[in-house]
Amino acid sequence: MTQRGLRLADQTTILQHTLCLDDAQWSLSAANCSLTALVNRGQGPSWLVAKETIQWVDGRRDVLEMTEYVADMKALSSADVLAGRPGQHLSRRVHTLSDIRVFGYLAQRRTKAALLTDQLTTLALSCDAVELRDATSKLVNTFAVVEVEVNQASRIDLDVLAGVADKFSAHFGRPPAQTTKPQLAAASLGWSGLRDN
Repeated sequence: MTQRGLRLADQTTILQHTLCLDDAQWSLSAANCSLTALVNRGQGPSWLVAKETIQWVDGRRDVLEMTEYVADMKALSSADVLAGRPGQHLSRRVHTLSDIRVFGYLAQRRTKAALLTDQLTTLALSCDAVELRDATSKLVNTFAVVEVEVNQASRIDLDVLAGVADKFSAHFGRPPAQTTKPQLAAASLGWSGLRDN
């Protein structure tokens, strides 16, 4: 596909299952952090993923991400989750964090592609069709998310990212979100701190 200086390559579609974790006070959501578990529904491993939003700049999210392999997610207690490197990092960031529990479950069909620009920048494009379920697996919400990412932090790459994001915003007729998927899930399941956007 070629359009307005953008080309798609290496397109693939995968199904992802994510457990969203927080404490009863929604401490992570309120601190712009998240702790999730990417769960393989087969026999494979899971991954604990901690993310800390450093800042939002013109609709762009700058984020610190830390992951750790987990052989058996079902065997982990709340204390085990916080004892791993992702949990330790978040505990240092959010001092009141305790008694982590699964508050929601995201099942998403993600279509991923490399987005190549005329400036020779490669961006990662993800289009997600998401189902949100509560801790009892009851369907709560469905939504779609388009993400455009770049792992390089050069000024040129960030400028290209901003330009591509502006094209998507113009196409969809709305500005980029200023909240994360775990925060949206938390707001749908009881957290009251979601800002309007």
